Amino acid sequence: PPPPAPPPAPGLCRAQRGHQALGSCPGRQAGLLRRRPETTARGKEQPVTDKFTESMYVLANEPSVALYRLQEHVRRSLPELAQHKSDMQSWEEQSQGAIYTVEYACSAIKNMTDSSVYFKSIDGLLKQAIAMKDQLNAAQGRR
Repeated sequence: PPPPAPPPAPGLCRAQRGHQALGSCPGRQAGLLRRRPETTARGKEQPVTDKFTESMYVLANEPSVALYRLQEHVRRSLPELAQHKSDMQSWEEQSQGAIYTVEYACSAIKNMTDSSVYFKSIDGLLKQAIAMKDQLNAAQGRR
């Protein structure tokens, strides 16, 4: 249960006493209701303002209000986050394609480097074939 309301301060009009528990007085805010001059001490107003501040703090931090604010935040930020997610997925696909291309090129270069042994062997065989052809041509030219 909430704590009991403070006793009405002396020197307040009936409207002000009625609004004291709420912590505000519409008439006073509009400048229509005034305190009597003999009761304007700050010490008497402090409990009322403290109670009003506490009530506003409790209302502002009530769990349902917090959940409402969280819901509003999610509602505002969700479309932007969804767009970022879509962009990131697109960039991931593009980067995966680029990675595949680079890996394929590296593999081709490695295979070409490894095939240098075969090219050297082919080069040697071609030189032998040319030498044999030259020998055959020389032998035919002597006949």
